[in-house]
Amino acid sequence: MTLSEFAWEIRRHFFKSSYPRALVSWPLALPAELPAAERERLEARIAELERGAQYGWGQTIDFGPFRKEGFLGVQYLEIAGLYDAWGWWPRDLTGLKVADIGCFTGGHSLLMAARGAEVLAVDELPGHLAQCRFLCETFGQPRVRTLQSSLYHVHEQVAPASLDLILLSGVLYHLSDMLVGLYLLRGLLKPGATLLIETTAVDDRKRSFADFGRYVGGMWWKPSALCTLDMCRFMGFEGAELRFYKPDRCLVRARRDPRETIPFRRGMHWDFPQLDDERARSLDRHGLAGVRPRLW
Repeated sequence: MTLSEFAWEIRRHFFKSSYPRALVSWPLALPAELPAAERERLEARIAELERGAQYGWGQTIDFGPFRKEGFLGVQYLEIAGLYDAWGWWPRDLTGLKVADIGCFTGGHSLLMAARGAEVLAVDELPGHLAQCRFLCETFGQPRVRTLQSSLYHVHEQVAPASLDLILLSGVLYHLSDMLVGLYLLRGLLKPGATLLIETTAVDDRKRSFADFGRYVGGMWWKPSALCTLDMCRFMGFEGAELRFYKPDRCLVRARRDPRETIPFRRGMHWDFPQLDDERARSLDRHGLAGVRPRLW
């Protein structure tokens, strides 16, 4: 645990009811005097897009003359605000190549584009990407390119080690194979580049486990905080930091380790050139950090 993480945990221990709060302003808006016919056209298209996605309109978007509420609300603006407050990403993204994996309506994608980034907005559901494309067209954001793809296939269309930043918000626990997902994202990042994760998690830094989520809320898994950090470390990321910003939800920042290997590769659903362990595996059972039976 880093010094900053330790200080954060001490603060949270004594102020358990206080979670950090920050909110960035949505940077885009239509003209205040939007013609009635144009507003009617936009609202009709939004309603059509809402019907086209199984769970409706995703993120709340302020268009200026009107506001469209989404079932995910303004959580994306809160997440961005915390990244700003903590210095986890640069506020000026000019010239950076970034990806928003699991973009849904595209709130983060357009926010990053408005800050100067070249953005790849990725989602596996066409109804989600249709909302994102609509926002890009409506607000005139040509720096956002959309890609319909599973996370597991993004590497087939994006050059390795080409991205400066990846956002993975509300996706990790949806993955059937979290380890392979993290490994594939590592390969897309430049050495030393940053992965930002928003995920559900159990607030436990002493035990490393991933509960089977039974697909409640779309969760295959609900990992503990330590498990989330462990997975990043074992899949080639370094210096991972994790902070809870509300009950059972946390943010993680990790950087791609410049070294070209991960320590253990056997049993993973991926074709590696060779499977020898990069370091000797421990057989010390005391090294396990899973859930153990209590001693009464």
